[in-house]
Amino acid sequence: MSVIEQIHPLVTRRLRQEVLYPNQPIEHVILKEDDNGLHFGLYDNNKLISVVSLFIEGTEAQFRKFATDRNYQGKGYGSTLLNFILTYTKEQGVLNIWCNARISAIKFYKKHGFAGIGNPFVNNDIEYIRMAKTLDL
Repeated sequence: MSVIEQIHPLVTRRLRQEVLYPNQPIEHVILKEDDNGLHFGLYDNNKLISVVSLFIEGTEAQFRKFATDRNYQGKGYGSTLLNFILTYTKEQGVLNIWCNARISAIKFYKKHGFAGIGNPFVNNDIEYIRMAKTLDL
């Protein structure tokens, strides 16, 4: 059974590093904004499967460092966590939500109603594009 809980930012680090930056030191996944964000973890049978960090400013929200354990990708866990934060942000009065998505994840975000904004860009040798969604209140 899957459970989503708000977690401390320290809890996100291992999964962030293993999934997003496996060849980088753990310090690479620490955000200076972590203490100002909301962090959620999806657990299945008490095992942390997926994490995401959410930053809300007024009616806009950004989510960052969204990572799902490689052994559990493609099984709906990431979609479950994304749908959770979409519902959560909507309940907080957020009108627009966005992320800087890896090019390899565009299909996933489009499936959830996100659209690409602007041109792709490169950061730390990884290509990204901003993806956004307007939330219906």
